[in-house]
Amino acid sequence: MKGKKEAVLFDLDGTLWDSSQEVLLCWNRVLSPLGRHITEEELSRLMGLTPREIGDVQFPDLPPAERYALTDRCLDAEAPYLFERGAHLYPKVRETLRQLNRRYFIGLVSNCTEEYAQAFFHAHGLTSLFDDHETAGRTGLDKGENIALLLARNDIQRAVYVGDTAKDLAAAQAAQIPFLFASWGFGAPPTGQLSLTSFSELVEAVTSMMGV
Repeated sequence: MKGKKEAVLFDLDGTLWDSSQEVLLCWNRVLSPLGRHITEEELSRLMGLTPREIGDVQFPDLPPAERYALTDRCLDAEAPYLFERGAHLYPKVRETLRQLNRRYFIGLVSNCTEEYAQAFFHAHGLTSLFDDHETAGRTGLDKGENIALLLARNDIQRAVYVGDTAKDLAAAQAAQIPFLFASWGFGAPPTGQLSLTSFSELVEAVTSMMGV
């Protein structure tokens, strides 16, 4: 929102929601006719990766062009399903975002496709609580670059990034902003980073970090 100079930016998977069961269903609908299958454990390794990284990890036996095409087919299957049904929002996400939005600019920066992000916003009625967002699917940039892009175009002076993996920490460091670790997500706590045990702790943590 215009006029807000302090921002709270969020990763999506493992931070705001857990869509693993829904995504697992969508992927296996694509893969089963091909004699392939993905397990929940395998899927967990893919959370937070870019589409190209997903293809390299999950389909290393295929030539690059085929692995990326198959990855795209799987990813394309997710958004229509999630757009209508949504996934598991973590406790207190809506209420906490509403509180934060009164004071701070709220943004989403994810390595997902643009359609996946729109499915998240639509299915849970959260569009109005986010001032801007950016995705790897839209820009082709890595997460650190997308954080920097979003901050620059909104003239944000101070920000914190909330995520659940070491890659999220690296992205925040690349963009030169502080990081808050979501311990309820998919990653292990980075050494020396402030960890949150519940989403509702964000208001106090962000207020303390921003000093306002």
